Amino acid sequence: MERGDLTPIVLPPWSLDKSRGECTTLVLVAPIPTQFLLHVHPWSGLASVFASQAGALQLTRCGHDRLSFLQIVVEMRSPRAVVHSLVAIGAEPPLPLPAILPERDAGQTAPLGDPGPAPAREPLTERVRKFEQAEANAGASGVETALLPSQGYLRLTLEPGCHHLLASGNDGSPPYTLLLTETDEDPPERLEAAENGDVRHELCTARARRLRVSLETTPQDVERRLAVAHFPLPSGLPKRFGPELVERLVLALGGATAPRKLGTLVAVTLGAQGRTPLPRSLLPETCYLAAAAVVHGAAQALSLGARAGALNAESSAGADEPGPRLGFCTGRSGQVELDVEARGLGLAWAFFLFQMGPARPEAP
Repeated sequence: MERGDLTPIVLPPWSLDKSRGECTTLVLVAPIPTQFLLHVHPWSGLASVFASQAGALQLTRCGHDRLSFLQIVVEMRSPRAVVHSLVAIGAEPPLPLPAILPERDAGQTAPLGDPGPAPAREPLTERVRKFEQAEANAGASGVETALLPSQGYLRLTLEPGCHHLLASGNDGSPPYTLLLTETDEDPPERLEAAENGDVRHELCTARARRLRVSLETTPQDVERRLAVAHFPLPSGLPKRFGPELVERLVLALGGATAPRKLGTLVAVTLGAQGRTPLPRSLLPETCYLAAAAVVHGAAQALSLGARAGALNAESSAGADEPGPRLGFCTGRSGQVELDVEARGLGLAWAFFLFQMGPARPEAP
């Protein structure tokens, strides 16, 4: 493998056979100076990315957790190296790798040093000014600011688009929770302030909305400000699917950082839990943008995969994250193997494929 290569590993079926043992172990060994990453399918409560130490890595999963081994990718970080893979199954995890190969013992990790006291923050007015400047540089069509009352609420009118919210107050202010709601009957969206007292949030809407913005805090009179940056929606969105799904699609495409103009929508697919292959014959040497969004239910993980010739790309999103997106270009044949893998209860998803342009600029 060379730097940046992504190589999938497919385990033999017997390695996941529970009749042969409850635990499966994967060992990767390369020359000692080699650095690489191991990506396994996201699994609830477990890490999904692991870094090698001294050119080696050992990972054991037992019981149902072994299902995360159905998707394994090695990412090379060193300039070039050969990586050997071994797989074993047994009733319990084997000895740690350094016990078998002492030369692969990287030793104890040094504790983190003391970074010292946090620097003093800038005044509230300066923080808001820098937020306005940064959002304008990012392409915002406008930024508005307002005082946030400790009691009562503030009316916020949002046109269709993506909106970046910043709520901040003077240092030492009491903790608070920002509440967003449209009517008194609706349960509010609760945004907890970070340790520094700021709330940052992105909200994308496909329809005009009038929000009530209020605070859940002590009645103490404290100066807090709300700044909102507005970004237009990408052109070319398939609005016939309804505003809720369009909003989820925009977030999957990157929200305010999504492409300003989408190409032709060439495919839409609805699916449910599990792995769904979507092989397609597309235009040769053409670039596409794929995205998936949850339609119903709660997703533990939602992944996109694309294989076209030597290309093997993947994008995943966990729970509480926008759906995945993936860009790729076809080769001379135009054949591409797409797939969506979804895990969750009562889950339904929508897959969108946009044609973005030729793989190579046309000659003048």
